[in-house]
Amino acid sequence: MEGIILNILKGITNNYINLTSIIITLVTIGLITVITIIAYGLESHLNDDSPFYLKFSTHLVEGAILASSMIILQQTFHMLSNGTVNSGWLYANAQLTILLYAMYLLRNKITLLINLLMPFAYHQSSNIERLGSNRWPFFLVSYIFLVIIIFYIYWRTDSLKDSTIKYLILQILYGIGWWILLWVDHSFSIYNILNMLVVFVIYMAIIRYGCKLIPETTFKRGYNE
Repeated sequence: MEGIILNILKGITNNYINLTSIIITLVTIGLITVITIIAYGLESHLNDDSPFYLKFSTHLVEGAILASSMIILQQTFHMLSNGTVNSGWLYANAQLTILLYAMYLLRNKITLLINLLMPFAYHQSSNIERLGSNRWPFFLVSYIFLVIIIFYIYWRTDSLKDSTIKYLILQILYGIGWWILLWVDHSFSIYNILNMLVVFVIYMAIIRYGCKLIPETTFKRGYNE
């Protein structure tokens, strides 16, 4: 057991403590900050009496910001590392962090739809040859599992925010679902998956702590979707 823990820590150190990792982390924090500020500005003007077109257009803008964040992160990754695998793990975790954070913060159907479609939107998903692989059933099962987790988070956001244990469990399950999907297209060991999950948990723990520093009423939705 001690050897497994040491291998995980060694993997995290080798793959994530470098200049590229620091830059991607800072870009991720910056994007999350921008999403938070813009979301607050948009949501603060909505309430139960707001017309449908105003709510819908607001959600479209929020969805566009989330999609743009994914593109910015992707371009930053390619510019820094030319697609090397080690940095790719951190890049994937950064995208998952933003996607999951948006689920908790924005909580609208556009964000839900983006989360549901992302497994088919990243570049490797266009490789239809993988359908002939013996791994494709894992993709199907993992996607169904991920869909269940995403809908549960969407429906139970408030209760998850109030419970650290539930928040952590759903976060880990969300990460597991995604990393099995990625495993279908990229061969890596169980140690790599554990490394990625640990870093993902650390990322989201930092984000959760930062959100708790913000007054509870700041992002309290004043309307029902």
